[in-house]
Amino acid sequence: MNDRRILGLLLPLAGYYTVLAFVAGLLGRWLPQWGGGVGGADLFAPKTPGGAAIAMLSGLALMCPVAWMYMRTKPKARYDSSLVQTVVVLPVVIAGVVLIVRDSTALAFSLAGIVAAVRFRNTLRDTKDAVYIFLAIAVGLAVGVQSFSVAFVVTVIFLLVVLVLWRFDVGTEPLADSFRGRLVVEAAWAPGVESAVSAILQRYARRWKLVRSEPTALTFAVQIRRTTNADALVTAVREEPSKQVTGVRFDPLNP
Repeated sequence: MNDRRILGLLLPLAGYYTVLAFVAGLLGRWLPQWGGGVGGADLFAPKTPGGAAIAMLSGLALMCPVAWMYMRTKPKARYDSSLVQTVVVLPVVIAGVVLIVRDSTALAFSLAGIVAAVRFRNTLRDTKDAVYIFLAIAVGLAVGVQSFSVAFVVTVIFLLVVLVLWRFDVGTEPLADSFRGRLVVEAAWAPGVESAVSAILQRYARRWKLVRSEPTALTFAVQIRRTTNADALVTAVREEPSKQVTGVRFDPLNP
């Protein structure tokens, strides 16, 4: 995998969290000055409109990079657009619910009864997507009880783990012995050249299989025909008629 693509993910994340930390620092400095309300009441206490807004917006801000990471690293075949919207909205709703039932056993039991009366049915395309749902719940609970630092640490560590797993293809199904190498094709929009590359593979490969599909890269397991070689295959893909291919390489498997 191209290390430049890793930097393309790390740099925006670093910039986002730098801006987020700067905004959090400004709010931490300004809110004490704004806290004195009518009769000395704190306008940003947990159960006030100001406190609720801060908690819910914090959940939204912390989950946006998680949703972005999902969009950038999830293979197209298992991508679920509804999950992206869910992980962004869910912590906002949970934070609001926690603020409502906080310190009130009666409200907590009432909410449990209401939720039990409503059935939610959803089948996730990928079992790993459930982890994103659990993360959204955890962040919503944390910001709802004003534990912003805990929510921040949880999302950062989660993103780092996801990035490492994606970078090193941890858990990827090993190629069968009959496949002799990997063909990696990089393009401005990889799904747009998939059919063209497949047509080329039909001429140069005895067997082939798409094992990884990403927005800007395709990875094929390939067994090259005896009548040709890897260099000829790479040249044919590089000269693909649409000229969308920006890079191509063939990595032979160790015998």
